[in-house]
Amino acid sequence: MRVVDWHHRPRVVGPDQIAVWREQGFVTDERIGYLLEHRATKWPDRPGVITESESTSFAQLAARSAAIARSLLEGGVRPGDAVCWLLPTGAEAVAAAAAIWRIGAISSPIVPLYGPREIRSVLDQVRPAGIVTFATDPRREYPDEFDDALKDISHAPSVRLLTSGQRAGWRSAEFAGTGALPAGVVPAAPDDPCLVLFTSGTESEPKGVVHSVAALQHELRTTISEWGVTFRDRMVMASPMTHITGLLQGFMIPSRVGAAAVLMPRWDPGLCVDLIERTGATYMAGATPFLRELLAAYAAAGRDRSALRQYCCGGAAVPPALIRSAQELGIAAYRLWGMTELPTATTANELDPLELRAETDGTPAPGVSLRVLDDSGAPVGPGEVGELQLRGPEMMLGYIREEFNERAFTPDGWLRTGDLGWLGADGWVRISGRLKDIINRGGEKFSTREIEQALEAHPDIQAAAVVGVPGGRLGERIGAAIVSTRSDWTLEELGRTVTGAGLSRHKQPELFRIVPSLPTNATGKINKKALVELLDLDVSRDPDVRRDALLGTTRKEGVLPDPNPDPNPDPDAREGTGA
Repeated sequence: MRVVDWHHRPRVVGPDQIAVWREQGFVTDERIGYLLEHRATKWPDRPGVITESESTSFAQLAARSAAIARSLLEGGVRPGDAVCWLLPTGAEAVAAAAAIWRIGAISSPIVPLYGPREIRSVLDQVRPAGIVTFATDPRREYPDEFDDALKDISHAPSVRLLTSGQRAGWRSAEFAGTGALPAGVVPAAPDDPCLVLFTSGTESEPKGVVHSVAALQHELRTTISEWGVTFRDRMVMASPMTHITGLLQGFMIPSRVGAAAVLMPRWDPGLCVDLIERTGATYMAGATPFLRELLAAYAAAGRDRSALRQYCCGGAAVPPALIRSAQELGIAAYRLWGMTELPTATTANELDPLELRAETDGTPAPGVSLRVLDDSGAPVGPGEVGELQLRGPEMMLGYIREEFNERAFTPDGWLRTGDLGWLGADGWVRISGRLKDIINRGGEKFSTREIEQALEAHPDIQAAAVVGVPGGRLGERIGAAIVSTRSDWTLEELGRTVTGAGLSRHKQPELFRIVPSLPTNATGKINKKALVELLDLDVSRDPDVRRDALLGTTRKEGVLPDPNPDPNPDPDAREGTGA
């Protein structure tokens, strides 16, 4: 993939709309590649990255980044080329990400969760000129996996770099040494693509999402101003740096304002509490499981207050009770809505009333337009549920594979989000579910989200996820997975919980499992496909497992796959939010 190739494609958003955004100040001529360099010049000695074991200043980060940039250039990467990188969340990831943008290349991070098939798909779509990874993971041989994938797709990048370890055919990421970059090497222009992110790929192969410099600059300005982040903040990030949440809030925002990024390569709620209190961290973003486990870790540590001032929660359904529980610790948590294709569709902040932070998903972000349509494509009124469609200056340029764009965009340039919800007369957005999270029972359709909310309102249920399981007389059965300290749940009691919340009897679960935690991907989103497999009687050939599923008993060890992949496993265990 090269910048010049992308400029030949038709743009989803026309020049007239872009001119409007430019006039409104949402599109500027700023270049994102100077982020780290400018911060290191102004405040060289301030901490840029803090981890459990070390602190790295902005000057140190910039020096590492310059060495990687020089190595990429000397290895044959040119402005406009793409570079794929896979690194744990930490100083090396910040340095590599900054280096790629500084030389005007396109950054294409790969989540460490991806296996060989996904890595091969990413490389085949991007066809990178350079690759940056590491060779010191105790569980996986990433250089070997890259080599095998490149061989499969018959592609040879100009250079392969390692931030740690050694492998034949790979060079040190800093082999060219530190120093100034050659004259004339400048970051990408505002209209150029600069970032390719990949969706989680839980249902199909990963899709490459392409963002421009101007889009990311608008994202930066919006989030910084709406959340009130300054150089006085310390921002905790435990999501992979290779996901939009980690990249934005672990590198881009801190570097822009001069805040320290408190980075965790592996999610550990107890360690997170320690880091927050030891560093005086003030801000954190993450998916629902992170916040739930963080609050539990504070309780386990006997702490009744947190240094955190605010917590931005998204990526998965957020129970209102969770936001209220955070408030009891002094953390002003709030919900927002976004996706890889348009990272921050709505915003809220710590100054908003608790009721709105707990019960809504924010208001449309500056510059973002939202429309709500019914099944026929007609607009609906305030408070009416429909499909949510978006358009805004931080929207992606499109997918690498053009065939995906036809399904993603309307003819008039609106992004089909696949989310259901409504816009209230008060201007606040409420997400009610996904188009794909609709259960169809004999033609009667309803959202899984309302059943999940009903179950989670029970004091003995810490978390719940509901899916449609194929089969039964009406075509789909209602399956539920619950996290609970109780082991004596029955379908009858779950049914009473649902109807007791005011829902009809035909929304009662027909299958359920008690699990230690809900299956999630690396960014904390519930993996609904894994839940279907967990609940579907037809996928298990073991009669005991089928009986257990019908009775709702807990999972038998060694029979079914572990439903709890770590919400944010690091490379040592082996990925992203949407916002």
